Amino acid sequence: MKIPFTFILISLLFFSCEQEIGRLDLTHKNSSEISFDLEKHREVKIWTNIDVEYKEKPLFVFDFEFYKGQEFLLKGGTDPLVTTNNKDESVTTKDGITHWKFYGKLDGNFIPKTDGNYTFKVAFIKNNLPDLKINKAEVVFVK
Repeated sequence: MKIPFTFILISLLFFSCEQEIGRLDLTHKNSSEISFDLEKHREVKIWTNIDVEYKEKPLFVFDFEFYKGQEFLLKGGTDPLVTTNNKDESVTTKDGITHWKFYGKLDGNFIPKTDGNYTFKVAFIKNNLPDLKINKAEVVFVK
């Protein structure tokens, strides 16, 4: 009885583990791209790692383009400040300056329809307020 239970527990841990497969740092550039060999129906979740300081909440968009090889698949954007399942979140305000950092799950996932090499192009669109300081703006890909 002990052996089947241990096997089931180990199996669940193995299949529930998520693995980071890549990261784009958009802190000092407005766009970047990354490619992966992906398996059919193996979901890729997209997270963000943000660390910003501001007086007025900034307007941000991560604008995504998805390709299989050279074939354009789809385009979409999301606000990297609107996330779910935030981890390590910290918000402080001092002298009118808000410092906000977190690791959070972005809305939506990517599920390849076939095996192959896929490219993710991400543009970071933001308003350039004089009091805005971007310490970190990363897109993290997890499967």
